[in-house]
Amino acid sequence: MTGFREEGEGLLSTPAAPRVLVSAALIACLLVAWPGSLPSAAASLDAQESDLVTAVNSFRTTRGLARLAVSDTLTFASKWMATDMAVYNYFSHTSRDGRAPVQRMSDAGYPGPQTFTGENIAGGYANASEVLNGWINSPAHYAVLTNPNYRAIGVGRAYSESSSYRNYWVMDVGGIVDAATAVPSFDLGYHAAWSGQSPDVTLSPGQTTTLVVALRNIGYRGWYRGFAGQQANLGTADPLDAQRWDLNYGWPSASRIATTTTEYVGPGQVGWFQFQVRGPSTPGRYVLRARGVIDGATWLEDPGVYWTITVR
Repeated sequence: MTGFREEGEGLLSTPAAPRVLVSAALIACLLVAWPGSLPSAAASLDAQESDLVTAVNSFRTTRGLARLAVSDTLTFASKWMATDMAVYNYFSHTSRDGRAPVQRMSDAGYPGPQTFTGENIAGGYANASEVLNGWINSPAHYAVLTNPNYRAIGVGRAYSESSSYRNYWVMDVGGIVDAATAVPSFDLGYHAAWSGQSPDVTLSPGQTTTLVVALRNIGYRGWYRGFAGQQANLGTADPLDAQRWDLNYGWPSASRIATTTTEYVGPGQVGWFQFQVRGPSTPGRYVLRARGVIDGATWLEDPGVYWTITVR
């Protein structure tokens, strides 16, 4: 493909990744690009993606190399690629639409044509430590990790139970720290619609009761309980992340009311959130507003879920 020059490429198969699948694979690719196009976007890292960035930077600093700054545009490009591979079950540096890494980075708004760019991808690894160790033990990947020309990084991770490797990781790197971008435009595949809920309740001070709400998964990615960045939670709303100590009774936190009752909610399925509230000591009317959230990824649509709790 025109517009870039391959500096190095490698393919490695490794033993099975624990608790994930029977095999795992990695590919490394270093690139130099010529001028191209540049729309912009942004994205945020989930906990495991942040762990990989931290691990990569720790590895580089122990070898006297510069730490890499997180780039919104490279993060966007890597998240897009990881999600595309997981959803459509393939494993390659070339996306289904025929774009090479440098083109995807440029399309995300990164000035790839002006500098060195590189990409490592991994499939089948359960966590950041396993991914980094796999790359360290592969000469082609090691070359990307230790390239002194790089200054910026973006990491993306996606999971699909029906794909060959289930866990897909992408690391995009470049030689320029670009300016931050404002609002993400990438559809991460997480969406929800209201399906039903329990009615409003009347309580005595200190009395507890159970409430439920059902949200239908109308996105193209599943909700996986226990997987950071893919677990659907019920968060407090209006304002988002409000600390509701007044009603909290056994919640994961004062701003996270519950997670799904089942381990997996696939596209088109309904996820149920069940939780308890306790009547505050002061009589009155209390409104609890809630909204679905994939922590580390995005808030889900706001269907206006709320309960009025009357205490008397």
